[in-house]
Amino acid sequence: MNKIEELFNFWKDLNIKVGEKLGSFEMTEVKKLRMEQSKTEDEVYEILKEKATPEVAKILPERCGDMEIGINIRDKEFYFVMEDPDPDSEKLMAIVFGIDERIKIINDFNTDEYD
Repeated sequence: MNKIEELFNFWKDLNIKVGEKLGSFEMTEVKKLRMEQSKTEDEVYEILKEKATPEVAKILPERCGDMEIGINIRDKEFYFVMEDPDPDSEKLMAIVFGIDERIKIINDFNTDEYD
C-alpha cells in the first residue's frame, strides 16, 4: 500500500466517523475529526504538488485550503475543486489525484456526476 492509499483510507475512515458524530450531535468530536482531515488533506496536497506535471502545477493554488476537497470512493481518488482559472469562466474545475498517483484535470466539474 502506497502513502496516498494509506491517506485515502485514513481520510475515508475519518469521514465515516464525522458522519456518526454529526448524527449524535457530538460537535466537539466533529471538530477534532475535521482537524485531522485537514491535516491529511494538506499532506495529500503536498504529495500532489510534488507529482504534478508542469501543466497541473501552474494552476494549483499555493494552499490546499483554497479548494474544496472530496473523495470518490469507487475510483479511490481525491478531488480538489476550485474555480476555473479562466477569468471568463464561471465553472468549476477539479484536480483528481488517485491512489495510483495519476493526476487528471476535470473541466466543468460537477460533484453530482463524479461521486
